[in-house]
Formats: sequence, C-alpha cells, structure tokens
Amino acid sequence: MPGNGRRGMSPFWIALLIGVCLPAVLPQLAHGSSGETAGSSAAAPITATPGYTITIPPDPGQPVEIVLTIASPPPRLELFFDPAGRSGGQQRLEAISAHRGDGTVLPVERLANGGFRVDTQGAAAVTVTYRLNLSPSLWSPATWPGRELASVRGDDVVWLVGRDTLLHVAGADQRPKEVRLHLPAGWRAYQGGVGLVDVQRPLSVASGEEPLLLLGRFEISRYPVPGGQLTLVVSANPPWEPGQLAWSVQVVLERLMSKGIRVSPADLTLVVLRYPGALRLNPLIGSQLAGGHTIVHWVGTGTLTWWRKHAARDVVAWALERTLRLAPDARWLQAGMAEYGALTLLFDTGLLTVDDMYQSLRALHSNGLHYSGPAWPSVVAAALESPPSHAGERVLAFRAPLVTMLLDLQLHAASGGTADVFDLWARLVAAQQEGPPVTLFTAAVLAPLAELGLPADFTQNYIYGTRLPPADFDRLFEQWFEQHAR
Repeated sequence: MPGNGRRGMSPFWIALLIGVCLPAVLPQLAHGSSGETAGSSAAAPITATPGYTITIPPDPGQPVEIVLTIASPPPRLELFFDPAGRSGGQQRLEAISAHRGDGTVLPVERLANGGFRVDTQGAAAVTVTYRLNLSPSLWSPATWPGRELASVRGDDVVWLVGRDTLLHVAGADQRPKEVRLHLPAGWRAYQGGVGLVDVQRPLSVASGEEPLLLLGRFEISRYPVPGGQLTLVVSANPPWEPGQLAWSVQVVLERLMSKGIRVSPADLTLVVLRYPGALRLNPLIGSQLAGGHTIVHWVGTGTLTWWRKHAARDVVAWALERTLRLAPDARWLQAGMAEYGALTLLFDTGLLTVDDMYQSLRALHSNGLHYSGPAWPSVVAAALESPPSHAGERVLAFRAPLVTMLLDLQLHAASGGTADVFDLWARLVAAQQEGPPVTLFTAAVLAPLAELGLPADFTQNYIYGTRLPPADFDRLFEQWFEQHAR
C-alpha cells in the first residue's frame, strides 16, 4: 500500500507458506503440546480395569514400589496424580519407567503440569513402574492438622492415601481400580470405613472413590458406644492404654447424646499412630478426618489429658458434620463448637478439673482477643474465604472458639439458665429433621437466638463484627463455672 513503506505478500508466497507450515501444525493440533493438561476430556477411554501392585519394603528408608498395568491402552497414555490437584505425588516420585509386555522400554514424557505421557507403540498392555519416597521429613504433611491427607511411612506402619500414591489414568474415570498389596511379614492392612483387608486377594476400589489404607503392625479393638460401636486401631507401643483411649471417646459421645445431639457412631473409627523416628518425641498431636468416618491421630509423648482435648474436639467436629449442613459462611460455628464445646464436654464428664478448665479457657480467651480488631476479618468473613487466608485461618482457629464461649454465657444469661450453645445445636438439628434437608447459613443459625432472648447487638458485634472488647477473664470464668458447676 502506498505510504506505509511495505509491500503486500503475493498469493504465490502465501500458498507456499501454508504448504510448508500446515503439515507441522496439524499434528500439534491433533495431539496437543507437552504442556497441555493431562487427563483432558480428549483422552481416549480406557476399557480395562487398571491394576496396581503396591510393594512395601521392610526397611522404612526404602521407597515404596508401585506397578501399574493397563490393558488395551490408547496410543498415547496419560497419567497424573490426583485429578483435583490437591496433593503433589510427583514431589515424592523417585523414578518412573514404562514397558511393553515383552519388556521393551517405552518412552515416558514428563508434562509441564506434573503428569506423564507414554507412547504405547501399539502394545497390547503397558506396565508403568514407579517408586515413591514416603519417609517423613521433619514437617511431614501427614502430621499436621488442617492439611490435606497425605501418605507417610513410619517405623512399622504406612498410611497410604490414593491421591498421592496411585497414578490416575486419563480416560479411566468411570473404571474401578484393582489394588494388590505385598507387605512385610507380620503386617496387616486396614481400609478406613471397611475394616481389615485380605491381602491375599485384590482390593477393588470403585470409580470415584479414594482408598485410605493403614498398613503395618497394629491392634484392632471394638467398644460399645451410644448408638453403635467405636473401632480403635492402635499402632505398636501406644503412649497410653487403648482402653483409656476408648473410654475417653465413649464418655464424650454419651454426654453429647444427653444434650440432645443424636449422632450414630456405628462406623466411627479412631486410628492412633506413633510419630515416626525422631518425631516420636514430639509432644504435639496431629489430627485428620479421613473419608468422613475415620479420625486419625498422630501422637508422640503428649499426656493423656492433652490427647483427650484433641480427641474430644475431633469427635465434636465429626458430630457436627453428621448432624448439621452448614453453609460456607457458617463454618465459624463448627470451628468454635469443636474447640470450646469439646472442653465443656470434658469438664462435664469429669475428665478435666477446674484448674484444667481455667488454664484452657484462659488460653482460649487471650488467643481470641489477640486475633480480633480491624486488621482481622469477622468470623463470618473468615469462613467465606476460599482459599482461606492466613488471617482467616487464625480467626477461625482462635477467635471463633472465644465467640462461641461468649455466646454460651450470653445464651445462659438471656434464657434464665435454660439454654446454652448445645441447646442451640439441638434446635438446629430438630429444625432440619422436621422438613426437607436444608443448608444452614449464618442467618438461619442465629434465628433461634432471638427466641431465646439474646440481644441483637451481640451478633452484630461478635459474629459480624471484628472487634472484641476486652473483658476481665476471671469474672468470665466465674460466670462460666457457675453455669457448669456440677
């Protein structure tokens, strides 16, 4: 064109450019680049059941070996850890290789997103072998509360989680999995929510399910509890007697039932594992809820009283999950009740002394005040954050229990001593059972409070607000003790 200093490309050169580039571009369009998302909707469907053979070596320092067999694979086989991307199994991967049935090595391509692609070269079956290092670091993700479940190896036990152990096969979403276990002599296998596994037979895992397996030397006992039974799984050399563990959970459940919280613990399992190696000297206790019906505790040298606080908190959280459908903005109630409600139940059952409660509630009070003020979100705003921020996590962990304690005191005073936070919980359960299941938002959670006479400014200041006015803790504790004195 005149005036622009350039001449347009002639039709001949355009045709020549297309003829040169198009053959190179078409394969990329058909197959995608190495950086594409593994397991995309374009993945060829898998018609056979993927089979996994997991071999646990007797030496805790050796990696776990997993052999994955896929019959009738597509030309391009794609594999990746955890479809939801919650855990990085590839971070523990030490080696991976692929072979045809005759032993011919197949190339394994690492994808940019952490997955793998195998060119199957027309093989009738492909075997993928990989090794994972499950030995814990000093800060193992499987030993800290609030973290995603993760596999970890101890001295004489392995906690195996499917998401970071079993490579997912793209196109096999609707297929079950078959898992075979090769364990050291004397080891057993326990599947959460199912029970003991016969290691002589393959374990079938339905599509969409995640296997949660405890492998090792452990003891299993069962104890009656209100509405069902408690299954207690304890690894070797527990720091306390298993009977004491079971009794602690029994009395908490009985107390919940007496307060009108009808929860059936028919499938409740408590797993108590010792920290591996040097971590066994750790006095802290790590808690995790596995699969909605199994509570896992990692314990070190902590006292039985310290453990009971964690066990009661997790049982209350489990009961809340079973009895109430809380919307995201109402998660503060679960966070607050799990911590404060557990302490109250332990005191009411005689498992904590007055001095224990004074020290525990004083810590709860000071921590809650520390995480209040204009720099921190309200408990409702903190519960709505996704993913949660550091500030939101602190508010739910420390201020929500204090707000629940203050709510308990206010309810007791406003109702003339006839209601408390457990009555609020029971009323919400009854309201959900009267009609079709509903999800309770914060407004619905707070609705019964007006009927019980709670001042409206309490919810505005303490639940929707961010600033907690300082108060004399000793006076608060006197009020609490008068309310709960036996």
